[in-house]
Amino acid sequence: MRNSFILEVISLLLLALIAAPNKVGAFDSIHHQLQIELDPSKQFARIKDSIKFKNSLGNCESFFLHANLKLDKIPDGWKVKNSSGLLKLDFVKNRTKTCPETLVLSYSGVLRDSSLGPDDTKDFKGFFFSGESYFYPRSNKSFSQVTFEMQVSLPEPWQAVSQGQRQVDQLSGGRKIISWKSSYPTEEIFLIGNKFDVYTTVYNGLPLYVFLLQKEDALASKYLQAAKGYIDFYSKLIGPYPYKKFALIENSRQTGYGMPSFTLMGSRIIRFPFILHSSYPHEILHNWWGNGVFPDIKEGNWSEGLTAYLADHLLMELKGKGAHYRFQEMMKYLNYVNEVNDFPLSEFSYRDSMASQAIGYAKLLMVFHMLRTEIGDEKFLKGLKKFYASYKYKYADYENIRENFEEVSGENLHIFFRQWIHRKGAPEIRLKKASYDSFKNRYNLKLTVEQSTPIFELKLPVAIWTTSSPLGEIRFIELNAKNMEFNFELSSEPVALQLDPYNDVFRSLGVDEVPASLGQTYGAEAVSALLPKNGSLDYQKFAHSVANSEMIFTDQGNTPEGNIWVFGREHMLRKSFITQLKKSNILVTKKGIKIQGKSFHWENHSFVFTLPRTDTKKGIMTWVIAGNAESIPGLIRKLPHYGKYGYLVFKGTAPKNIKKGIWPSNPVGMQKIFKDGNPRLLPDQKPLVAFLPFP
Repeated sequence: MRNSFILEVISLLLLALIAAPNKVGAFDSIHHQLQIELDPSKQFARIKDSIKFKNSLGNCESFFLHANLKLDKIPDGWKVKNSSGLLKLDFVKNRTKTCPETLVLSYSGVLRDSSLGPDDTKDFKGFFFSGESYFYPRSNKSFSQVTFEMQVSLPEPWQAVSQGQRQVDQLSGGRKIISWKSSYPTEEIFLIGNKFDVYTTVYNGLPLYVFLLQKEDALASKYLQAAKGYIDFYSKLIGPYPYKKFALIENSRQTGYGMPSFTLMGSRIIRFPFILHSSYPHEILHNWWGNGVFPDIKEGNWSEGLTAYLADHLLMELKGKGAHYRFQEMMKYLNYVNEVNDFPLSEFSYRDSMASQAIGYAKLLMVFHMLRTEIGDEKFLKGLKKFYASYKYKYADYENIRENFEEVSGENLHIFFRQWIHRKGAPEIRLKKASYDSFKNRYNLKLTVEQSTPIFELKLPVAIWTTSSPLGEIRFIELNAKNMEFNFELSSEPVALQLDPYNDVFRSLGVDEVPASLGQTYGAEAVSALLPKNGSLDYQKFAHSVANSEMIFTDQGNTPEGNIWVFGREHMLRKSFITQLKKSNILVTKKGIKIQGKSFHWENHSFVFTLPRTDTKKGIMTWVIAGNAESIPGLIRKLPHYGKYGYLVFKGTAPKNIKKGIWPSNPVGMQKIFKDGNPRLLPDQKPLVAFLPFP
């Protein structure tokens, strides 16, 4: 009897483990076999879906379809009701009916394009259907993943694209028949279509595609070649590419999305030359992080920060610009995040503002950088590979990441993850004082470092220069209190010192050490706008896009404290701008503006300059001079993407950037110079890897 009871308990426990959603275990094996007959012009479809349940314990769950769709008939044993704009299908549970092994649904209707918001009007002829379109029955189960086969029939010359591997591409009866198969688990099914020109090649057995809205051989070739390099690079860095193809799909909407086995990028975006080696590798890398390993969004989306670190940051680091890039990312946090909109990384899900981007991307990439410096490059690389191999096609959260890197490094990382992932805010650090004395050709360097509350535990590098060498020596200090004193014994006389010389530690940058940038004006909690009293151009629309109505003034009287937008050539702050610009070899003339010896005429050129205020009031001022009225809408749209820059020059009515620059930073509050005039060099930082995407 006792043995029987024990066996029964064990059986029940095993069943519970199997039935419970396991985010890091085997995926829920629901397989969709979709047959879709589509009229793209009307986005009307007739669909048959045969849903196969491989795990009998996961059969009796609810499914949802968009309410626009009409079922041919309700399957036996199921009931249907409307629920918040969706059709909800529930299995009727009773003692006589068991969960089915398959569910076959036939339905039709107009599909909802998930690229359109509620206020959008359709301005292109293509279509984009995702899981949010509910064009196929979606499970309501947490951590639900699917595999699928999908055959689409649509008129020629239309193309239909999805994730997975293309099985069929043929003509039949004047219609295009295309099928895609995804054998690997995915969170949702995508269906994208347009009259594409298709470019394809096979690289090491992997099909590569470029789908363009017009024939453009040279552009397609560039993206196919770049894909080869980056897929090789990240396969070597992390592990094998997780899918059976990769595709770039052009979108007339200006998107930049990384989906399983493809990226959907806007027409204008893919034609910017810098995108090929910035946004493009970022979206390719999402096949590993975000689509290869799924973040548990409820516990915090770690995939954007890790992708930003190993794409955007790493590529700059390989060029020797890692420290500069990290400083710019910390500037974003300073510019856009405040006490009201700040939140811990564990609460980040998706980017929906400049503040959330500064937290979920900029702050988090810095956290991964600090994790790397904490455990060392070798263990960090080993941890990346192990994490990917362990959680491929599975859900993972920050606890899984912590446990993974603890196992690889042999270190306790609880404090590190608790303060960086589960606390909001950033440490504020400054060098309070520094001095030295000497005795018998030995020097004792004393420094006091102050940290504002709340206190963070930090391992902070310090560069020390002496008379014996222009190359700084890197020492480390550990901070865990408001004021801490440190002593260094030196054999040579100190010349200077600087805290965190490589920008390795995430912190709230001091206001004085940050150069004026456009992002500071955009990110200000309160900002005013100064319109010209008399002018040929109407800047009203621009002013109302950046400032509240009660904070918009004409060029007369006093201006309020704080950050301010200034429009037009002539205004009360003109002399302040001209004086400061002259110090940087930028001259305002009758004909236009001369920047470092190159002249740009007023006609057909627009200018933006951001500088500190010098009119006895604290803040940042941004001067906007539009070349013509037609250029103003384009400036309104484009300028938010140039937040890190101090000056900009645009050309044309659809303004194209032709000149940009960043003012130099100054490590105020982070350094002490004892003897000026001595050369101060830093040892080169070793990049994370020695190999390159394009040898």
